[in-house]
Amino acid sequence: MNPYSYRVSLRATHPSADLAPLFEQLGFAPRRSWRAGQAKPLDGGQGVYRDSYGYAELTPDGQPREWSREQIEDFLRAVHQRLSIHRDCLHAFAAQGGRCGLFVGLFGEQAFGFELQPELSAGLAELKLTLSFDFHPGDDG
Repeated sequence: MNPYSYRVSLRATHPSADLAPLFEQLGFAPRRSWRAGQAKPLDGGQGVYRDSYGYAELTPDGQPREWSREQIEDFLRAVHQRLSIHRDCLHAFAAQGGRCGLFVGLFGEQAFGFELQPELSAGLAELKLTLSFDFHPGDDG
């Protein structure tokens, strides 16, 4: 298997809600967040954010994790286990129009691959979590 590294974050969006209570209940400190209607700087002016957004890094210190240290599926399985106790919170957030998911950045010098078992994919879906992959070929993170 060719070496790769990865970073994982939890991202949340909502049409209007303050996301601080969600991140607090899940036990994560958002690295960046804003609320719908909050002013945002733009080149040559100012606008407002349409939706509330926040993300928290799940990989330690936000640093890429090497596959040889922990394979991506094992890391995601541990995240699923940690978030499973918050099932009701995640379901309520989705029912109120929110969207929450795992964002996975993948970095590798060469072609690489991995496989997610159906149980893991189903478990994340059952928590109402999306799963997004962003590939960065030729980059080591």
